[in-house]
Amino acid sequence: MTTQRESIVKPGFFAEFSAADSRRGEFDLGNEVLLAHKVPVDFVFIGDSITHMWELNAYFGRGGRFIVNRGIGGDISSHVLRRFEGDVIQLKPKVVVIKIGVNNFWALDGAISEHRKTAEQIIPALVEDIQEMVLKAKANGIIPVICSILPTNMPHSGNNTIRNSSICQVNEQLQQVATKQEAIYVDYHTRMIASEGNALRDGLADDGLHPHVLGYDIMADALREELARKGIEI
Repeated sequence: MTTQRESIVKPGFFAEFSAADSRRGEFDLGNEVLLAHKVPVDFVFIGDSITHMWELNAYFGRGGRFIVNRGIGGDISSHVLRRFEGDVIQLKPKVVVIKIGVNNFWALDGAISEHRKTAEQIIPALVEDIQEMVLKAKANGIIPVICSILPTNMPHSGNNTIRNSSICQVNEQLQQVATKQEAIYVDYHTRMIASEGNALRDGLADDGLHPHVLGYDIMADALREELARKGIEI
């Protein structure tokens, strides 16, 4: 029985309308339990709704490996970076699986002009955020896994074409970061793209953004295969 509470890292809240705030209390409580009971964590998955909604234990962890999901629907890379210390580093996982970035591109569609950004503004900041996560992980003896951003298929969005082309650019740069930093890169994008163009292939998501079971099956296979090449079981 625990008789004294742990002093833990709490990233705090961002703003009244920040997606990252929606699970902050839940994650702080969960992190405290893991630390208080000294639970050895094998993998932390961190990212946005695609991670949040992934039923990870249906795919992984059957060899007794302990997996923690720290995905938050709607999250963006700068907020993941800010919560990385609390939701990853202090849990001391062996491996962190990072998949973030598609929500950064909603700034292309900003309803308020002063909040709107161009792809040229979004891309370098996004890549830099993920590189910082990789460096933090490595500095703490955690193996970083960088996952590609998935393609989208939302023709109703006026910026669907530029979003998908920008995602391709980001993924190319993330692969370069992985090579430079000796991180593991997992390419979901190539396996999920349509045969023509750079949109998400039909039949992998109901809304053109969030994968259903067929999409997650592809992602799980890609991740499992890439980790196996590095001698890592999940």
